[in-house]
Amino acid sequence: MRHKYFAWSFDDGLEQDKKIIPIMRQYGMGATFHLNSGLYGDKTYEGRIGNLGFTETPAARFHPKAFHLVPYVPHFRIPEDEVVQVYEGFEVASHTCTHANLARCSEEQRRAEIGNDVKALSQKFGYPVTGFAYPYGAGAKESRAALQAAGVAYARVVTTDTSFRFPADPLSMPMSSWHLSPKTFERLNAFFQADPGEDDLFFLMFAHGYEFDFNTKESNWDKFQRICEAVARQDDVICCSIGEAFRMHREG
Repeated sequence: MRHKYFAWSFDDGLEQDKKIIPIMRQYGMGATFHLNSGLYGDKTYEGRIGNLGFTETPAARFHPKAFHLVPYVPHFRIPEDEVVQVYEGFEVASHTCTHANLARCSEEQRRAEIGNDVKALSQKFGYPVTGFAYPYGAGAKESRAALQAAGVAYARVVTTDTSFRFPADPLSMPMSSWHLSPKTFERLNAFFQADPGEDDLFFLMFAHGYEFDFNTKESNWDKFQRICEAVARQDDVICCSIGEAFRMHREG
């Protein structure tokens, strides 16, 4: 019997995750959180245009009461002394040490950003970290050797695949939908109605926690909860982390 898996994928290790996780537990969701071990506790503000964040300003230089041409929301990373407790029960994966654009790094820098982050997170959380997400969705081709050297088994890009099939190349794994897409529920319904046939199906939903604070039509806390509700109603969908989905898929 083939199965259908659903996982959330969140980047950056943000304070908003503390609000996200109780909602996910309420609906039995699974998730993978991609952290930057070199940026614990870092505080910036994210400016947006429409539904997309496009600029960060360090908190020390941001003045909330000043006039801003675009809306800003907090982009505060969780401090190191809190992360183990916050993410208990969920998979933690790498996102490089410093959220580096790997396409612009040397091979030595890529190996350090990836290898050191995987090592630090594995030591911090007490299990081998084998997942990864490319900052800015960049550098998949250039980073393959560094990922393999670090023991990474899967790595998420930010392109979209509509087949719901497990990726032929796990080190260049697309998402099924970004939560802020206007076609999110259309994509979910297609997944719910799909027949696995002879192979497992996998839906990967990508998001940043700060995006729910945008409070736009396509990016808000209510939509996040409605997505969780819709998935939770499906008796044939297994909610899990990305790593768990790959493991169960391999084991059949």
